[in-house]
Amino acid sequence: MYFDPRPKTSRGDLFDREAEVEAVKALRAPITLVLGLRRSGKSSVILVAASELSHPVVYIDARKFEAEPYLTFKHVSEALGEALAQPMRRFPKLGDYLKHIKGISVAGFEVKISWRERGSLAEILEALNRWADDTGKKAVVVIDEAQELVKLRGYDMLKLLAYSYDNLRNVHFIMSGSKMGLLKKFLRLEDAESPLYGRYMEAVELRPFTPEEARLFLEEGCRQHGVDPPDAERVYRAVGGLPGWLTYFGYTYVSVRNEEESIRRTISYAIELIRQEFAHFLEGRWAAERRYQVIMETAAECAAWSELKRAVEAAEGRHINDSEITRLVRNLVDYGFLEKRGDMYCPPDPLISTAFRRGRR
Repeated sequence: MYFDPRPKTSRGDLFDREAEVEAVKALRAPITLVLGLRRSGKSSVILVAASELSHPVVYIDARKFEAEPYLTFKHVSEALGEALAQPMRRFPKLGDYLKHIKGISVAGFEVKISWRERGSLAEILEALNRWADDTGKKAVVVIDEAQELVKLRGYDMLKLLAYSYDNLRNVHFIMSGSKMGLLKKFLRLEDAESPLYGRYMEAVELRPFTPEEARLFLEEGCRQHGVDPPDAERVYRAVGGLPGWLTYFGYTYVSVRNEEESIRRTISYAIELIRQEFAHFLEGRWAAERRYQVIMETAAECAAWSELKRAVEAAEGRHINDSEITRLVRNLVDYGFLEKRGDMYCPPDPLISTAFRRGRR
């Protein structure tokens, strides 16, 4: 069902992302990046692609780390151990390739990785590569919302990725990111000293639905539930083209059967969620909290950098260094709250605009 609010796992429940699913399944490069705004359907595309692959998929949802102020090797090793259980149920002989690695305990389909054995992650990837080579398959490691790993301390994940890229021909990584600037900062793709510098990565970008795609999505979703579709143009103007918001609208609409009430509930839900995400972003940034708030409220309907600077200075009644404003704006762009359009900074999602316009009142 298109209006199921949970991530989709079968193609029949996923609307109009066939090309993106096929691009992910193709595994054209050792690392595939799935990029898009929050609620653009990245997890659904990856899960559908994974369900159709004949290869073992080790799926790590890094969103579980979102509330953590920083990450350690222990976080990563525990998450990988948990993620290995699912492919081992489908390919039980994988366990035979893992159980002889120092620091790895395999019991049935349960894998535990000692956080003291830092070399074990490379050995696990080597074991997956050997298994894949022996069986004529590939091993796929998915890290959903991989930008959360930018908080990892004391372990260089990029060196591990580079080692796998160069040496393990049967191991492929799929990494998604909604905070696209942060994901690129984590991977350091433009840093000549980064272990991954110069490596080609396949990029699959999920864009919001166009008005016509949104209309078809709403009509088909309503048909699945046997209800008349709403005024799609009005819905699109209110909530935009992100599949997540349109899905929430549709889920509500087939329940209450009232277009205006469904729009109201969707906007209310979206604003609350966006404000929670912004509050999470501000954690550890309390000294600049007011500045970030002023910038977002000023940019709610797009603003030039100079306007943002003037607004912050007016709020504090003093001069602020250009470099400080640039740093704040860059952070908001990295985390997906703003994007640059020509000379203007704008929220990438119309409901982010709505949330911060209302915040001004």
